[in-house]
Amino acid sequence: MPDAILIPSTPPPAATPLLLKLANIFACPGEVFEELATAPPRIRNWLVPTLLVAVTNVMVAGALGPTDPGVATLGQVVEAGKTELFTARWKLFSAMTLTLAAFAATGWSALVFWCIGRAFLHARFSYWKAVEIVSLTGGIVALGAVVKALLAVVSNDLAARPDLSLFAGHLTAEHPARAALGALNIFHLWSTAVLVIGLSKVSGAGLKESAFWVFGYWLVLRLALILLS
Repeated sequence: MPDAILIPSTPPPAATPLLLKLANIFACPGEVFEELATAPPRIRNWLVPTLLVAVTNVMVAGALGPTDPGVATLGQVVEAGKTELFTARWKLFSAMTLTLAAFAATGWSALVFWCIGRAFLHARFSYWKAVEIVSLTGGIVALGAVVKALLAVVSNDLAARPDLSLFAGHLTAEHPARAALGALNIFHLWSTAVLVIGLSKVSGAGLKESAFWVFGYWLVLRLALILLS
C-alpha cells in the first residue's frame, strides 16, 4: 500500500499584540473580538486597558482640579500648617477611589454583558471573556474622558461634556430636556455600539439581536439616571 500522505496542519494565527488590539478597537473592533472569541483568556487583555482608563481618569481629575465643593470646605477647616499634607492625602484618596471605580465599573459591565449572553442569547462563554471585551472597549471611554477635559478647558465650564447638551445652552441645568440630551454622550454611544459587535462575535448571535439587548440595557439605565437626577 502506498504510504499515507501527511498534510501539515495549518498553524493557528499569531496573537495580535495588545497595543495593536487597543488601536484596532477604534478602527476594526470586529477583528479584535473575532480573535478574542477563540483565544484563551489572558489577564493582560483586561488588566492593562482598565489601568489605562483609571490613569486617564486620575490625570483628567488632577488637571481639572477638585469639582466637589466639599473639598474647599474641608480645606478651610484644616490648620494652616497642615494644608499641604491634607491636599496630598486628598489627591491620593481621589486617585485610589477613581482606580477602584474603574475596576468596579469594568466588573459590573462585564457581569451584565455575560448575563445578557447567557440568559437571552443562550451563548456559552466565560465571565473573563466578557471582562476582556468590556475592558478593551474602555479605550473609547478613556478617549471620552480626555475630550471631556478639553471641552471643559476650552469652554471654561467644568460641566461641559461631549453630548447633545452642548447644543442646549439656553436650557437650565435642571431642565428635563437638558438631562435627556446629556444622556446622549457620543463616546457612551460609541462604546455601546462596539460592545454590540463584541457580544455578536463571542455569542454567535446576529448584530440586530445583540443590539436589542445591549442598547435596551443602556436605554433603561439612562432613563433611570435621568429620573434619579
